[in-house]
Amino acid sequence: MYEQLVPCDHCGGRPTIGRSQRLIAPCPDPIYDPSRWGRFAGPPRVGDIARRPPEAPETEPLVCIYCAECGMQTPWQPCQEDDTVARNTVAEIWNRRLNRPEAEKSDLQRLVERELGVTDIPAIIELVSRLEGDWSELGPMVKMIARRLVDATVVSFDSWPIDPVLNDAARYRKLVQLAKWVEIEGERYAQFPNVYTHPEHQDMLYEDAIAAAVDSLPDRDRW
Repeated sequence: MYEQLVPCDHCGGRPTIGRSQRLIAPCPDPIYDPSRWGRFAGPPRVGDIARRPPEAPETEPLVCIYCAECGMQTPWQPCQEDDTVARNTVAEIWNRRLNRPEAEKSDLQRLVERELGVTDIPAIIELVSRLEGDWSELGPMVKMIARRLVDATVVSFDSWPIDPVLNDAARYRKLVQLAKWVEIEGERYAQFPNVYTHPEHQDMLYEDAIAAAVDSLPDRDRW
């Protein structure tokens, strides 16, 4: 689900899950100051997940999505033991909180005058998604930019085979996501999973057999 969260609308930062807790029961003992537990001292704080002492007022866990760069945040959502539903709820709220400025014809004209390359593709797609106006005028410029990007992509394929690099990077990320921390003689180690090699792959090249084995591993739950 992290991959489906759009960047922060304010600063472009990466959104992440925030956790906290909120007081849900009255203070049972007058010696306890309720402001210490979050009801009268303002909203819950991101990262406030420390266990309360047994005699403290009861709290409920909360989740939100926030930007660590600028602090923009969704409302807190209460959750139970399985907080997947709450996280899905705040994820939908985050993706709806968009106020992207409309792009104009002058923005396209500046692109036409630039030397465009493959690395500009995401920025151009984002710009086209914000275009508002007469498409009889905008269309030819978009077509020109698209043609230049296609030409740049074709040239890049001859000199920079990015596809194998991206595939290997995806396999590495899968292994990292499935790794676990283990304690051995007081030292902490990263333990990667045992990767099963299928018998039908024994005649493949070494690199291809390893790649096929890693591809067969199950993906980690991205929540």
